[in-house]
Amino acid sequence: MLHVRTPRRRLAAAVTAVLAVTSAGITVPAVAAPLSGTVAAASASTEQDLGAFSLPAGSRLASFGPSGFLTVVPATSPALPEFRWTGYESGVTTPLPPGSYFGSPGTDLAVTSAGSVHTLHDLATGADVVIDTTALGPDATLRRVIGSALVLRKPNATGGTDVHLVSKPEDTVLNRKVTGLPANASVQRFELSSTDTLILTYTLPGTPGRHLALVDVATGTVVEDRALPLLTDKGDVSTSATRVVWTEISGQGAVTLAVARRGDTTTAPTRIPLGSGSVQAEPLGDDWVTYGVNAEGVTWNPNFPPNPLHGLTARSLTTGKTVKVLDSVQRVLSEADGKQLVRGGTVAHGEGIYRIAPGPDGTPVATLVARTGEPTAVGAVARTVPTVVDFSGGQDAEWVWDVDRGNVEIRLQLTHTASGKRWNSEPTFLDRAYVSGVTWTGMFDNRTSAYNGAYTWRMTARPTDGIGPTLEKTGALTVANKPAPHDFSDSGSPDLLVRDSAGRLVGYDARQTLYETGHWGTPSKRERVGYGAGWNIYDRVTAAGNIAGSVHADILGRDKTGVLWLYQGTGTTFLTRTRIGGGWQTYDKLAAGSDLNGDGRPDLVATDKTGVMYLYKGTGKASAPYANRVRLGAGWGIYNQITATGNIAGARAGDLLARDKAGVLWMYLGNGNGTFAGRIRVGGGWDRYSDIVGVGDTNLDGRNDLVVQGVAGGTYETLAFYNGTGDWRAPFGSRQGVYNPDDLGTGAVNLF
Repeated sequence: MLHVRTPRRRLAAAVTAVLAVTSAGITVPAVAAPLSGTVAAASASTEQDLGAFSLPAGSRLASFGPSGFLTVVPATSPALPEFRWTGYESGVTTPLPPGSYFGSPGTDLAVTSAGSVHTLHDLATGADVVIDTTALGPDATLRRVIGSALVLRKPNATGGTDVHLVSKPEDTVLNRKVTGLPANASVQRFELSSTDTLILTYTLPGTPGRHLALVDVATGTVVEDRALPLLTDKGDVSTSATRVVWTEISGQGAVTLAVARRGDTTTAPTRIPLGSGSVQAEPLGDDWVTYGVNAEGVTWNPNFPPNPLHGLTARSLTTGKTVKVLDSVQRVLSEADGKQLVRGGTVAHGEGIYRIAPGPDGTPVATLVARTGEPTAVGAVARTVPTVVDFSGGQDAEWVWDVDRGNVEIRLQLTHTASGKRWNSEPTFLDRAYVSGVTWTGMFDNRTSAYNGAYTWRMTARPTDGIGPTLEKTGALTVANKPAPHDFSDSGSPDLLVRDSAGRLVGYDARQTLYETGHWGTPSKRERVGYGAGWNIYDRVTAAGNIAGSVHADILGRDKTGVLWLYQGTGTTFLTRTRIGGGWQTYDKLAAGSDLNGDGRPDLVATDKTGVMYLYKGTGKASAPYANRVRLGAGWGIYNQITATGNIAGARAGDLLARDKAGVLWMYLGNGNGTFAGRIRVGGGWDRYSDIVGVGDTNLDGRNDLVVQGVAGGTYETLAFYNGTGDWRAPFGSRQGVYNPDDLGTGAVNLF
């Protein structure tokens, strides 16, 4: 099996072909920020894109040699891993036959295995060499390929590990056991630094910590052994011709980069604190070292900020300056002449395979060798972006984007231009490239209904791994809700008007106050809109719908001398009152807002003290909002409350509710010509309410609803809500108590 551990890397190879392909081209400034809190980044860093090859998305770097490089797209059930060889000179990427391949970094070789029989494939020439290791026994396992030698691990009789180098020069199998290891050493890791050096880490029974052993492949002998107490399974190890590099991890997870001279085990290594994470580190020539954390597969955790080591940083071992050469890193492979091949990415050029080498001034630069077509920075393409929305029909506004990478947090903010009020979406987290949608149901953050008018929106896609900048997209939206009879805030959604015992008139958003607080665990603090004091001069106040010809709802007030007054709505407040006429003291009940004759204008009904009901047809004129009265009939004196509800029963006209003195509620369906069908019993027990208000459609389901108040009145416990069904046989759903965090007003209150 191919042992491609994503956080690891190694390479030793000549790259004459790479230099030939990428020796000229443009140079652009580095786009990554310096490593925060460590040292300043070098401003001379550059990144080049010189006509790179193309690889399939998801390709990982396995190894590379003088003629090309080996990549793999990892297996996804039920598909097998896909290996490909790309030649530098030809630029051709060739799929390899199905199977699992061990790459041999620094060569053009890769190995496939069938039990104890291993085949070395020369990917540049097509020649094969078969090596049979059956003689070593079934417990000998292949761990690496270094140069043209297989590296096998085999348990020994003392409980330790033997390491064998098996090759086949001149058609003869050569088996060499590595010498210089303690017999009881338990080898955990096999890493490659070059074609001539094998890196082993091992432990000894009863001895804490680990050892780092360097094996000279030519002689099969351990030539250097270091005891490293802080080296862990997650700690990285690597070498160059002159350096040994490893990472130490404390018990608290703090990572320190250690750099020492090869062959010098007495001088204390240079130690550089890095931060946290599974850091991979690699020498770059004699004067630099690179390090970074592979962010692939990292899931966002709000308790941990993005790791600044997710990019590949180069640090000078002579001056200490750093430069960010890549914005993301998966795997690093090194070569003997001070260069590296890295699977990673930059914000400017995206994901791919990059060559890292000193630039003209000696500072490392990245050159794109092969691109995978995957982005490093977050990108998003809009599928759906609304420009005009009408919530009054029950529809929502939806934004949909194709987001091209994972580890992204999506948020949307809308701002009403005139008022500055906002709605902020809950965050959406994507762990992979996916379609992301945000739905707005037409409410501000405090759950009040969104106003009509112009909005701006801003979508942010923040990389939660910290790789690349936050993407921002903006636009404009118009909310154009249809007018509603009980809408006094220009939202297309009804409002509830309250007059308290002190004569103050206050408006509440009905959706926030009634429906939303009845359906959500934690109600929002009610938003109040004050319309002033002095309203106790009227013995009757009622919402009338739009009777003055504008698109906004109006209200009526009858004073104690019997004069009826019109307050024309503006959508945010009311104009100075205008006199409709006197003599209205003859009526003991008024109900306005239903279109009873089907002409599209709300009408008013009034019953006098003898029980006769009259119809006042709406005219749509502010100067004379009602026509002369028309007698509808007698017998209405049996009711102590009449409520205009609009169309609640699914017919073509507005309806009325009437409560008799026994507390039974009756429904009168409008015929559409100013008359009513025979009454229908809704139910008993309605005498528990002091106010019954046809508030309109509070939950935007297209059906009008009812709000009631208990006889106590004015406290947060007295409101209740009945959802309209649109079915005349059962026009309302079950009673829903509405909790709110404060009282509606001072003392006893009236609702309308």
